[in-house]
Amino acid sequence: MPKIAFHGAGSSELFSHIASPPTLRIAHLRASFAAIALSTAWSHTAEAQNIGPQIREPNDVPGSRIIPEYKQIGYDIAGFKVLPTVTFGMRGDDNVFTRTSVKESDIVLQAEPRLRLRKEDRFQNISLEAMARTSSYLKLASQDSTEYSLEGTYTRGTTGPNSIAVNLGYRREAIMRGTVENDLVGGEPLMRRVLNGSFTGRKQFNRLAIDAQVLGMRQRYEDLEGNAGAAADQHFRNVTRYGVQGIVSYEISGRTAIFAGVEYDNFDYAPSRQLVNRDAENWSGTMGVRYEISQLIYAQVGVGYRRYDFKDAAFGAIAGPAVWGHLRYFPSRLLAVRGSIEQSNTTSPYDLVGAVTLTTVKVEAEYEMRRSLSWLGATKFTLEDYGKQPYSARRFDVSAGPRLRFTRWLSANVNVGYARRFVNGPAPFEPFSQFYGLLSVTLAR
Repeated sequence: MPKIAFHGAGSSELFSHIASPPTLRIAHLRASFAAIALSTAWSHTAEAQNIGPQIREPNDVPGSRIIPEYKQIGYDIAGFKVLPTVTFGMRGDDNVFTRTSVKESDIVLQAEPRLRLRKEDRFQNISLEAMARTSSYLKLASQDSTEYSLEGTYTRGTTGPNSIAVNLGYRREAIMRGTVENDLVGGEPLMRRVLNGSFTGRKQFNRLAIDAQVLGMRQRYEDLEGNAGAAADQHFRNVTRYGVQGIVSYEISGRTAIFAGVEYDNFDYAPSRQLVNRDAENWSGTMGVRYEISQLIYAQVGVGYRRYDFKDAAFGAIAGPAVWGHLRYFPSRLLAVRGSIEQSNTTSPYDLVGAVTLTTVKVEAEYEMRRSLSWLGATKFTLEDYGKQPYSARRFDVSAGPRLRFTRWLSANVNVGYARRFVNGPAPFEPFSQFYGLLSVTLAR
C-alpha cells in the first residue's frame, strides 16, 4: 500500500511582508544510513508503520550485518538492554532558506543524544526510544531549533506466524525548508508537534496472510515570529487523522506472493476564516506481486487507484493511479542496493483548497570496503503535482560519503550532498539549488 501522509499547509508568502534579511550572528532509516539522515537536517515525515508482505533481507548483507567487534554493548538493567548514543555534527549549507532570491550560507552545530531500551524473549518484544536534538547556527541565530521525540512499541508474537503490535509516540520536529510543507521566505523554523498511535495485527493461514492496521495522529504547528517581531498564526495547519488499512497476501510459491490492499483515511483540519472547510477523505486500492531470485534480488510492486475527496463538494476531488514498489539487490556480500517508489498526498499551501500528489523514487547503496569502512550513497527524486493548478515542481537530492568505525564505541560519518528544485509553470515558489556537507561523530556504549 502506498503510505499516505497528509499535513496542513500554509501560504509560502506568510512572511513576504514582514521578513527582513536575517540578522548576522535545521520513520526511520537504518543506523548505517545515519549520515544521510543527518545531511537532510534530520527532518522527517510522519508515516504509518509498514504492513503487508515483508521483504526478508539476508542477515549477512551491508546495512543488516552485525560486525561483532563493532557491536554496541550497552547495559543490562532489569531485563532491558539499554543502548545510549550521542552524535555531534557540523553541517555547512550554502542556501539555508532554499531560495534563489534570498541566498544565505551558514554552518550549523548539531548534537543528538539518543537512548534505546529493548526487551526481547520468545513471545514478546518491548522497545522504547528517546531522542533530543539541538541545532545552533553560527550566524543565523533565528534558525536555531530544539527537537525531541519519545516512542514505544509492544509486540506480542515475535517467533510465530501471528502477531500484534501497539505503538505510541510523541515528537517535536522542524519541517525542512524547500519542500511542499515549508516554503516560507524567512522567519523561524516551522515546528510541528505530533502525537501518534497505531495498532497492527497479522494473521497467517498457511500460505494466506492478513495484515491490518488502525492508526490515529494529531499534528499541531507552532506559531512563527518574523524578524520584524510580527507573529503569524499557524494553527490553520493543524490536523487530526484517523485511518485504517488492510492487506491480504497469498504465497504462490516460496519465491512469489501476490497481494491486494485497501486504505482509508479521514482528515479533520482546524477551521480557518480564509481556507474555509478543508476536511477530506482519502482511499486507495492496490494489487501487486512480490518476487525473490535466490536471495539476490527481492522485488515487489503494486498498482491501483487512489482518490482524495474534500468534504466540501465545491473543491472537487483529486484522483489518479496509485503506484508503489520496493527493491533489494545484493550483487555481492559487500554491496547492497535498496530502492523504493511511493506516493503521498498533502494539502497544497498555494491554491489553499487543493492537494499535492508527491511521487518519490529513492535509491540507497552501501558498500563495505573494509569491516571498519563503508561507503554510503543515496539519491531521491520527487514529483510534485498540484492538482488542477497550472504549475508543478520536481526535486532532486543526492548525497554520498564514508562511514568509519574506529571502535565499538566510536564512529564517524562524512557526507556531501546536492539538492535542486525545478519549477514548471507560473508557480508561487522559486526554484533553487543547494550544496551541503556534514561531519558527524557518534559515541556509543
